[in-house]
Amino acid sequence: MNINLLNTAVAEIKHDLETAITTGQIQRKSYDNGHRAKEALIRSQRLIMKIHEVTKASMSESLTRQRIPHIIHPPMGQSSPELSVTGFIKAKKQDLVFIMNGAQLAPERLSDGPLAGEMDKMGREATGKSIVIGVRSQLSSVAKNFDTLMERAFAETLNLRLRLPKLVMAEVYMLPIVEYDDVPMVRNTIGFKRGFVPVEKFIRTFLGISGRDNQNLDGSLYKYDRSCLILIDCRNQVPTIFTTLDSLKEQNVVSPTFQADFNKLSPVNFCDDLISAYMERHPADPD
Repeated sequence: MNINLLNTAVAEIKHDLETAITTGQIQRKSYDNGHRAKEALIRSQRLIMKIHEVTKASMSESLTRQRIPHIIHPPMGQSSPELSVTGFIKAKKQDLVFIMNGAQLAPERLSDGPLAGEMDKMGREATGKSIVIGVRSQLSSVAKNFDTLMERAFAETLNLRLRLPKLVMAEVYMLPIVEYDDVPMVRNTIGFKRGFVPVEKFIRTFLGISGRDNQNLDGSLYKYDRSCLILIDCRNQVPTIFTTLDSLKEQNVVSPTFQADFNKLSPVNFCDDLISAYMERHPADPD
């Protein structure tokens, strides 16, 4: 992933979030307090859309560098329309879909399974030549929502892969190592909770549901081909993005004895790793 673009986006997220908290306003609309303004800003999706755009730009740069023709849905600079990918039990709009090598949308009616008779709006060819990326973040109530978030991530891959076992999928997830404190927000003040969120737990979990084995597709339907865990620290004026396990250990975010291959989750090589997984699975794709 383009780290310069990512640094800019995270700095903008910090600025926009803290401005909403301290002013109680979002684009001239006033709220009772900073907490209500923060909640409204997060619901508006304006913050996470910055990560959508970084992911689009970074993937497009890598694909172009490797001379792979592609179309991005939604297009750069736009939040819609999102493409709906049809899985085994339901069709669901996806945050980002990259369609490769000139494949065209060709809607088709399903003939079997739970969705028999319904329309697949993309069609099997375009879906098969796609990379599907989910983009999410959790800026508050991290520990409280952990189980729900992970179950959702797990179910997302299974729904699509039970019908499309070769589909290439990825997850981009932004997480603060220390949460903003909701209590001072009511007074339009910035504060942070004491202690770190369970970073080690997130790393272990994402490693467990990522890194799909191209030699064992049937046994790893639930795994993303690559996950990107964007760990940020907004406590300083310039936010920090952690890209290595050593940097996390240096700041005591994880234990000095914690062992994990964080390179498999780092944003640094996310795009190239994901494209490599696609090309290995689709070696005969025409240019």
